[in-house]
Amino acid sequence: MGGERELLSVPGVASIGSFGGEEKILQISVNPIELGHYGLSPLEVFEAVSNSNINVGGDIIQKGSQAFVVRGIGLLESINDIENILIEVRGGTPIRVKQVAEVSVGSKPRLGQVGLDDNDDVVQGIVIMLRGETPGEVIGALKEKIKELKERILPDNVEIVPFLDRTTLVEATVSTVMKNLLEGILLVSLVVFIFLFNWRTTLIVASVIPLSFLFAIMMLRIQGLPANLISMGALDFGLLLEGTLVIVESVFVGMEKRSQALGSRYEKASKNGLIKKSAGSVAPSIFFGQIILMVALFPIFSFQKVEGKMFSPLAFTLGYALLGSLILSLTYVPVMCRMLLTKPVKERTNRISDFFTGYVLKMYALASRYKSRTLILFVLLIAVCFVRFMFWGTEFIPSMNEGAIYIRANLPNSVNLDESVRITQEMKKEAEEFRRGEIRALPNRTTQ
Repeated sequence: MGGERELLSVPGVASIGSFGGEEKILQISVNPIELGHYGLSPLEVFEAVSNSNINVGGDIIQKGSQAFVVRGIGLLESINDIENILIEVRGGTPIRVKQVAEVSVGSKPRLGQVGLDDNDDVVQGIVIMLRGETPGEVIGALKEKIKELKERILPDNVEIVPFLDRTTLVEATVSTVMKNLLEGILLVSLVVFIFLFNWRTTLIVASVIPLSFLFAIMMLRIQGLPANLISMGALDFGLLLEGTLVIVESVFVGMEKRSQALGSRYEKASKNGLIKKSAGSVAPSIFFGQIILMVALFPIFSFQKVEGKMFSPLAFTLGYALLGSLILSLTYVPVMCRMLLTKPVKERTNRISDFFTGYVLKMYALASRYKSRTLILFVLLIAVCFVRFMFWGTEFIPSMNEGAIYIRANLPNSVNLDESVRITQEMKKEAEEFRRGEIRALPNRTTQ
């Protein structure tokens, strides 16, 4: 209990949940022969012990602005306390519990057992963090407190062994999000570079992704919402870059025409008016297009209870990222075009873009020639997709391997605890043999 109170004193810790081990009790074994000798009944012994262990309310002492409640705590703490409880006084002679019963230390009937690796009987503690706290800070303070407990409070034969904390989950989540972010940036950059074939425009477009992501994180932080794996994995880089691509393409085409018209005088010519005109011509369309995407998220904001807790951060994250992308498209992107596209601009092609362009044109010509067949084909395709989607689930969570496997086995209700523990030990041996050398910790919990 002392160690639990010490852990609860760590900032950010809400409670400690414990499981396993034996719960200490002080049990009274009544001697029927002695009871009969003194003419007492077990009920009288029970009432005497109960009356000695009650809490008695007192008065309230007021001191300044504070009020202190005075009460008597009838807490029996030792065998000696129970043995000296007075049952009755006969002829001036007190009859105590120790004269009619034996008091000993025992334990409550066990309904479960916890094991860890080769030790089949340990006590498990789960530290529950307050909502809104930073896991890294709380875990760091908790580890320092555990180190202090080992050195100052715990006896030599008692040890606290942490085998799982949220650090692993947080690191895996951050790694997954960063992996998705980097893969998205590289893929988008590659596609933009293939079709624009200009590293400056590619840099402008790709830089919008992390900046939009940063804007969403800042807004979530201001609002006090958590950024979980679902919300981070829901970011669609294609949606974020729609406005950016349109503006960059518009400015690029305008500058190419100006470059062809001015020739060598292009570098010295003012480009502010051209950029303003090119960006302004498509800005209204971009603005309303992004607003429509944000409005499409409104149904998610109406979720309640568990669904609201899970998916509201998703809608806020994607909405803030779209808003950040819109702001960047109308402000940051034109400025970057002015700074980077200073030299003469010329549209260049490559084999990949030429291949896709020719392929698309051929498909368009074929579809125009067989209009009825094309329409029927796509109607059938939509019908097939509709039927298949009715039987498919929806997955919002990106794939993440935390490295933890949870195995649960259900036994008949009539199986006792000893048999359940034996079967659990056999399962642990099978797991160790199956993945020898790969298992870092193998905890188990058996309940009835």
